Amino acid sequence: MSTCDITPLATALRTVAERLAGLAAEGRRPVCYLPGNAGRIDAVERWIFEQPQALAGVDVFQVLALGPAEGWSRAVMGGVGIVTPFIGPGVRALVNAGLARNIRSNLSQVPRLFEGRWRPDVAFAHTSPPDAQGRVTLGLNAGIDFAPVREAVFKVAMVNARMPRWHVATLDDPASGQRVETGCAMRLADFDLVVEIDEPLLEHRMEPAAGDEQAQTEVIARQIVGLLRREGGSETALPHTVQLGIGKLPNAVANELVKHGTSVRCVWSELFSDGVMALYRTGLVREMNGPGLRQRIAVGFVLGSRELYQTLHDNPHFAVLPQEIINDPAMIKHNPAMASINSALAVSLSGEVCASMIERRYYSDVGGQFDFALGASWSRGGIAMIALPSVVKRRGGLLQSKIVALHGEGAHHTISADLPVVVVTEHGVADLRHLHDPERVETMLGVAHPGWRTQLAKEARALPSMQGVDAVGAQLIELLDGRHALLRPATREDIGAIGEYIGRLSQDDRHTRYMGTATLDYLTSPERLGRLYDESLDYRQHAAFIVELEGEIIGVAHAFRIDDQGTYEVSFSRRSDLRGQGIGRHLMQMLIDWGARIARTYHATTYRHENPRMRALFDRFGFTAKADPHDPQVVIYTATMADLVQAGERVRALPPGKPAAANAGHEAAPAAA
Repeated sequence: MSTCDITPLATALRTVAERLAGLAAEGRRPVCYLPGNAGRIDAVERWIFEQPQALAGVDVFQVLALGPAEGWSRAVMGGVGIVTPFIGPGVRALVNAGLARNIRSNLSQVPRLFEGRWRPDVAFAHTSPPDAQGRVTLGLNAGIDFAPVREAVFKVAMVNARMPRWHVATLDDPASGQRVETGCAMRLADFDLVVEIDEPLLEHRMEPAAGDEQAQTEVIARQIVGLLRREGGSETALPHTVQLGIGKLPNAVANELVKHGTSVRCVWSELFSDGVMALYRTGLVREMNGPGLRQRIAVGFVLGSRELYQTLHDNPHFAVLPQEIINDPAMIKHNPAMASINSALAVSLSGEVCASMIERRYYSDVGGQFDFALGASWSRGGIAMIALPSVVKRRGGLLQSKIVALHGEGAHHTISADLPVVVVTEHGVADLRHLHDPERVETMLGVAHPGWRTQLAKEARALPSMQGVDAVGAQLIELLDGRHALLRPATREDIGAIGEYIGRLSQDDRHTRYMGTATLDYLTSPERLGRLYDESLDYRQHAAFIVELEGEIIGVAHAFRIDDQGTYEVSFSRRSDLRGQGIGRHLMQMLIDWGARIARTYHATTYRHENPRMRALFDRFGFTAKADPHDPQVVIYTATMADLVQAGERVRALPPGKPAAANAGHEAAPAAA
């Protein structure tokens, strides 16, 4: 470094403070860029925390703050502004409190921020020592730091003797028609100040999770590798270029590949950790020695162990690229069979991914999740995966499902449902590609935790077009007068309309249906309707179906499970002024369609002399009748599901309006709301 003047740290920091203060005195709000992630410069951050008044009125721009939250709080109290497009733990509480500003941006677009409003007036770079040609590379956070440092008005190089230097080369990329510079290198002479430091590098060793969590992570990793094998790979080789980030799951995927000796074509990743080093050292990355860019392990920034950093030092097998290249979906798509593997905080039943918020509070940001999901979806043979455990343990040890019916109000969808992904949990794989919405929901229920599936299905059924989820689909039926009505599963959203429907039943019909035992106030009480159409309505123990005509409910049917042998008690009602329209027949057919996969026997009771139309309906569908041994005025009807399915096929084959010959002229009278 003999060609560059070395400035003492204290002098450099004083110069920076004076420069920024002068700009602030002109009425501007100057921007100071500071490396984040593993590239954070401890000496500079301590200066800001201890002397925040030196940067009062200045916006510090940092991507993923890993410094102490207490220090950043002191900085804010001293008048320092904080701006970030990727929230880290150091500023998470400040963002949620409105004391730091978050810029929502896909990581591929972050470099463009520095061409306009957020162009740094001063930028720090955490660099390697220079090579023989006087070039330094921009350290562990190189891909992110390259654009802001390049665009900065005033540049400060913090040259760390411990920082590895990335291999610098010019590589052709025939797939995109570009020639790409690797290494994120700059000439040391292009910096306005050069400071020598000797700081330990930030390391992030991934220790295995404990107990059940580790077992869960390993199961998910096996699901992912198994899926890739089914997508065109084999036990020993996958055709994919993979994205592997940091965290327990990416490392578990790498370990699964190493364990079975399964190779990948190459790696193209926004960032990675020690898992990729394990693949590299065991020779499981096949494309590393060709002349082009796609024959390198490509990455933007790294966060891992000292061994990882040493492995990458001046290693021609690795290409460290600016984020605007590594995260560009138009570049990602040219990787053959690109497989992106990302995680999330929650995924909705329709496939909306949330990786940034827990409930209504910010936790993280989109980063490169969308970039890689889009690029992988564009890649020939590519696949975009979101992998996550089905549940998470919250405070107090309570489990919460990470598969949700809907994300909370205000949640940031880092991937919308319009970019269908493949969701992987410990319970299986939900491939949402090519599925319509109800199919997506059914598929997602299969990867949710079993203890949450019933509740999730219930919540889904309250959404538009989803009433048949995990139950039976809606049907358009024709009444005998030629009008068309909608027959569908009931949901909690129907409670108000059902209350109005019961109120319209005649007194005689209510007496027949409820066998004279209930008042109208009780039947329409919110408590009772809430129990029937929300709390108990799971389409396992209890099912309910409604017929709608011109926006009003005109018929209701129920099936309640009454024993452990699959016996259900069924009941019906229809609006009192619509006798003879075939409503009961359609409701019975819907009960059969639903019960065919879950019930063994249907059971019903009615008064012997009071409900001829209902009794005729049961006769038509092959129910057998016997007197109630405890009350001779009551008749008990029963039928096996096998017999009902056959009877339903016969009834369905009849022309509209033509009843079975033995029961001509009969129609079901009220029997359940």
